[in-house]
Amino acid sequence: MCATTAVICEFNPIHPGHRHLLHIAKAGGDAVLCLMSGHFTERAEPALYDKYIRAKAAILCGADLAVELPYPWSASGAEDFARGGCAIAGALGADSLTFGSESGDLSLLTRAADFRGSADFADRMRRMETGRRSGGSASLYEAVLAQEGIVLGGGNDRLGVEYIRAGREAGIGEFRPVRRMTGVPSSSEIRRVFRERGADEATELAAEEARTLFREAVSCPAERYDELLFAHARLYLAGEPGSDLLRYAAKAARISADAAGFIARLPTKKYTAARMRRELLFSLLGTGAAGETPAFTVLLAANERGREILAKARRTERIPVLVKPADTAPLDERAKRQYALNNRADELWAYLTGQEAGAFMKAGPFVADQTEAGPLR
Repeated sequence: MCATTAVICEFNPIHPGHRHLLHIAKAGGDAVLCLMSGHFTERAEPALYDKYIRAKAAILCGADLAVELPYPWSASGAEDFARGGCAIAGALGADSLTFGSESGDLSLLTRAADFRGSADFADRMRRMETGRRSGGSASLYEAVLAQEGIVLGGGNDRLGVEYIRAGREAGIGEFRPVRRMTGVPSSSEIRRVFRERGADEATELAAEEARTLFREAVSCPAERYDELLFAHARLYLAGEPGSDLLRYAAKAARISADAAGFIARLPTKKYTAARMRRELLFSLLGTGAAGETPAFTVLLAANERGREILAKARRTERIPVLVKPADTAPLDERAKRQYALNNRADELWAYLTGQEAGAFMKAGPFVADQTEAGPLR
């Protein structure tokens, strides 16, 4: 069988730049395995479309297999996000990891990864944090790297550094940064257009192969999520002990008249809006930091080549790949606990989109060129 390259992704939503990445990933003949965030993303926001729709879009745009990066890894910071994705990729037999990058410079990213994992880096971070008066962890991170003459191109480069570190631990032997396409809207820009100008204009910015799919899909209203976080902070956190970040959020909620005002108050000089939302989401769903690595994944979509990857991975039995709820029966207690947390995130997304409880317990993967997913079960 051919080699497999993994792509850790959100595709929220998938756009021409993502399609370009998938095509580059398979240009040498490799099969493409996508480790895709479920219903909540690294910025601790609900995905615009559900995980099965986004996975189907990935297959239409060139991926061969899409499995879930479950919650809470999907909604965690860069280190845990990368560690969760790489752990699943390694367990499913990925030979390499392909990822978007501002610089596209493997030597730069490898040098940064080596320094990032050193005791010297950790010591400099501690000393600089002790002496600083303002600035978040990202600016501190960049300042310490700059002391070694390492200047990254942006957020994708920083995530690439974590991919290299986590990928090595997962046994992945090759890393392939792909310079990001310029001149195409990012996923965040598409989501902004969706909020401000509506679904029709936003959908026209997505990858062409996925537009019909997105036009017919249920979307998650960001405003309803903001209202829920506001209510949680104001009604629940106000009377409960918690971290400094949660206490700050509770105070911000008490002095805010509405969700928009509350969300605007969340970022601080030290903590980004994403970090604050993450604390609130984890509190809402009763989740701690990711800590361990995923003990399961969920099949979201596959074509014939993807089913070959899956069949090979299942022979090694390094990680369970679930298709339906009944597949959880033989899981160990750690995997069952993780699955329950992921299911809570699914239930929250279903609530936000006005669907009945258990909606995603009844959903199943998209399998290209096959009317039923029977053989995958």
